Amino acid sequence: MALRLSMWGIKSNAPSFPLFVKEGDGELLQQELNVETTELLTKAAIMPLKYIPKSLQCIGLGSFLAFELEKDPSIRERLKEIDGKTFLFEATDIDKRFYMTIKDGKVTIRPHYAGTPDVTMRGETAVLAGLMLNRIDPDTVFFSRKLQITGSTEVALWFKNILASL
Repeated sequence: MALRLSMWGIKSNAPSFPLFVKEGDGELLQQELNVETTELLTKAAIMPLKYIPKSLQCIGLGSFLAFELEKDPSIRERLKEIDGKTFLFEATDIDKRFYMTIKDGKVTIRPHYAGTPDVTMRGETAVLAGLMLNRIDPDTVFFSRKLQITGSTEVALWFKNILASL
C-alpha cells in the first residue's frame, strides 16, 4: 500500500513523496510516518533560513504576501479592520523576528520596529507559516502551546478571523 505525504503536511498540489509500508500495518503507523516525515522535511526546508539575512527574508515574505493579497481584494478590505496595527512574529527555531504592519489594507514586513507591537506571536517557523497560510488551526496550536500570543487579545482575534476567511 502506498502513502502520499505532502512536503508541508498540507492538502494541496505541493510536492509529495511515495512511501511504502506493508499491508496491514494499520492506520497508526501511517499517521506516525506522516508526522515524522512532515517534521523532517519541514526542518530541512527551514534550515537555510537561519543563514539568509533578515532583510532578504522580509523582502521575500513581503512580496509573497502582496501576491496573495492581489488574488483576493476582499482581504485588503478586511485588513482595514486592523489598520495601523503591528504584529511581531518570532520564529523560535531559527531565532528570527519579523514585524508586520498593516496600513491602508497593505502589509509591510520589516526586520526592526521602533515601537511596541500590538500583538506578539511566538512559535516555530512551521507553525507561524502554517498560521499565515491558514493551513493550521490557530486555536489548536495555541492551546497545545506551540504558539504563544501576547498583547492585545482583541487585535489577535481580528487577525485570526481574517486568516480564517482566506
